[in-house]
Amino acid sequence: MSPLCIVLAVMTVAFAAGCVTFRRKGKAFEGMMCKFMASFGFISVAVVGYGLNPKNTYYFCLVCFALMFGFFGDVLLGIKEIAPTFRGKLIPLGTLYFLAGHIFSLCAFIRIGGFNLPALIIGLLGGVFAVVMMRVLKMKVDKKLASIMTVYYAALVYKVSASGVLAFTTRSPAFIAAFIGSVLFLLSDSCLSLLYFTPVKKKNIWVTVELSTYYPAQILLAMSVALL
Repeated sequence: MSPLCIVLAVMTVAFAAGCVTFRRKGKAFEGMMCKFMASFGFISVAVVGYGLNPKNTYYFCLVCFALMFGFFGDVLLGIKEIAPTFRGKLIPLGTLYFLAGHIFSLCAFIRIGGFNLPALIIGLLGGVFAVVMMRVLKMKVDKKLASIMTVYYAALVYKVSASGVLAFTTRSPAFIAAFIGSVLFLLSDSCLSLLYFTPVKKKNIWVTVELSTYYPAQILLAMSVALL
């Protein structure tokens, strides 16, 4: 892997750490700015990685779209922190942007490894599990948002299972990185759901775990381009 990609990844981690630190201190605006820079950073890792090692244009384009939708989702959810009045509109919209990102990631994995029925079934079961957990935890979501979250988790779990199959069958460092990133994304979003829709205690701990898993997830997906 190019040293430049490693430098960009380190810089992204630094901005992500800044985001966590500012959020824990209640400095929403500073945290939001660090979050935007970190989001821009993981896109840069993918772009530079492909520029220095242009192995698979289709995979790069699909992953780049996934990361860009993640960036826009970050923007919307970041605005929510400094303008909580619009929380009710920004959370569903941000979720839809991230959902689009997961779909592009899925398309990238399917493009490489082909369609896998067991992976799809696992994804659908993930959506069912999400419905069950929303009821068990009594999450404060309306029917519209509950529907979006069901589809969202189905797509995310499908992404995890599809990348897992790809990592297992190819043993490629690129797809092992993508699989680990997908698992971390699932963990991050599970923490985020608890933060948004349940009365959790010690929110700073949950915020730290959520952000500390989200950025490595995106960085690993971006680095999968450079590792091809």
